[in-house]
Amino acid sequence: MPALISLNVRRLAPVALALLALQAGVARADLSSLPIPAWPGLPADDVNRMTAAAARLYEGHSIGTVERWRSPDTKNAGEVKLIQSFESHGMPCRRIDYTIRFNQQRNSPDHYVLTWCKVGDEGWKIVEIPPPRDTGEPKK
Repeated sequence: MPALISLNVRRLAPVALALLALQAGVARADLSSLPIPAWPGLPADDVNRMTAAAARLYEGHSIGTVERWRSPDTKNAGEVKLIQSFESHGMPCRRIDYTIRFNQQRNSPDHYVLTWCKVGDEGWKIVEIPPPRDTGEPKK
């Protein structure tokens, strides 16, 4: 079963690796029990806000739905966008496009894409699964 990170990374490979630490229980409403990864330049509260925004996209949203987050303390902000919904190996999967705008570098946001799949009772996890080819069928 796939269990690695799937990335289209421009600049943030360390950030995506840090997200791997968030695997257990990400889709749960209470994010306070999640391990907080070391994320260069992004405080734990910002990571929590971004993770909560992404978790809201896992179920019940159409392609293109955007969730935004912002930290009133650091002034960092960003958005996550659902770009693909598909099934792989019997698991529902979502590709999510992340954009982070650090307060100090507003005009050059960091950007990456991760694939999350719901792995049985373990919840949503970052996985390495190539996205399916576009078959022309309507997307969920």
